[in-house]
Amino acid sequence: MDTEIKIISRRRKKYVRSTNRDINIVHRNPNPESHPFEQAREYKRALNSVKMDRIFAKPFLTAMTGHIDGIYCLERHPKYLSRVVSASADGEIRVWDLMRRKTVASVQAHNQFIRGITISKPNGNFFFSCSDDQTIKQWRFSDLRSNVNSEYQKKKKPVSTFISEETLRGIDHHWSRHTFVTSGDTVQVWDHKRSKPFQKLTFGTTETSSAIKFSPVQKNVFATAGSDRSVGLYDLKISTPIRKVILKNQTNAISWNPMEAFNFTVANEDQNCYTFDMRRLDRALCIHNGHLNAVMDVDYSPTGREFVTASYDHTIRIFNIRSISSRDVYHTRRMKRVFVAKYSGDSKFIISASDDMNIRLWKSEASKPLLPVDRKEKNAIKYRESLKKRYGYLPEIRRISKHRHLPRVLYFMKQQKKKSLQARARKYRNMKMNNPSSVKQTKMRKRFIVKQLK
Repeated sequence: MDTEIKIISRRRKKYVRSTNRDINIVHRNPNPESHPFEQAREYKRALNSVKMDRIFAKPFLTAMTGHIDGIYCLERHPKYLSRVVSASADGEIRVWDLMRRKTVASVQAHNQFIRGITISKPNGNFFFSCSDDQTIKQWRFSDLRSNVNSEYQKKKKPVSTFISEETLRGIDHHWSRHTFVTSGDTVQVWDHKRSKPFQKLTFGTTETSSAIKFSPVQKNVFATAGSDRSVGLYDLKISTPIRKVILKNQTNAISWNPMEAFNFTVANEDQNCYTFDMRRLDRALCIHNGHLNAVMDVDYSPTGREFVTASYDHTIRIFNIRSISSRDVYHTRRMKRVFVAKYSGDSKFIISASDDMNIRLWKSEASKPLLPVDRKEKNAIKYRESLKKRYGYLPEIRRISKHRHLPRVLYFMKQQKKKSLQARARKYRNMKMNNPSSVKQTKMRKRFIVKQLK
């Protein structure tokens, strides 16, 4: 009787790579019947990914000390990622190295409150400061370094001083020309080589402008925030104001989107931020809420997809440009009222300054690792992100991903604000039901706008 012997026969080419650079051969049967409970397994992985994000969410990196008064001005260098300049209420300016986390230069620039600071663009060799003493001073970075032995370093004198006849409340530099603008009683346009402003712009009213900001895309266009609750647009090319919108509350800061040429966001006293299209100021593109006190500053990420806000409620928040609520909120026990918050040039870090005399460094993504990761770990991170995006709408995953701990005071303030908004909505609903003629229906994106001027 013949015996049959079955043997396993494989071809080496189907299972073994010919070289080390070839892709690993993975054998998988795509038939769904061979993979039962696939969605259940993916849901569990997504849930674990969200939990891991909250476990490893440690955004705070360091606090840098040195100032002896509250810090109200902060500016990042356009060329060097690790260099920022800060100014405090006592007139001191400090240049910081974020990599070494220490001061590399300091100077007593003014005798009074410094209202604004800006760095020349695009090279970043100089920076300008303006103060309540009605002076603008130009400083050279290389002259303030401790290892430079020069006349400026010994005496710490500015390169040049500009004297203004009006009060100064803000300053910003043009993105490509040797020109900068200041805000105050009027908007003044200055040149590096002239001691007097060569141009003055105004809407014909008596308001005082506070914040002022050039657009990084349309480089001749800039926006100002006025004391009459207005936001005005100007164009240096035609040397005239363009248009102005008046809001119900005052605007504290303005930031332009570096990727969307016409869009900008304003930080308002009513605890909200509003994103506008400069071509249509009669309504907002989006209303961003979440803060529990006045929003003091706003700054866009270089990617143009997110922006960070600083608030009087001792917190900073990160918003997506299309989202109403914040993606994340940062706070510490010792951090007081935050007046400035900026993104780093690579959008991976956030720098904040508050009136507790500290500059704090944060990660823009709280759970993202700082150390380099290999290819295998990168692929695992991408896989987890795709799972969170796919199952993010489910209740448990949504609850964990959106939950943030707040200090006790802010938690009760949030509850009180929620009750107040609910009562206001209930009152509006009852008025509309009982006496429709007495209720003027206005869209939410237009309610905070008083009027638009051209």
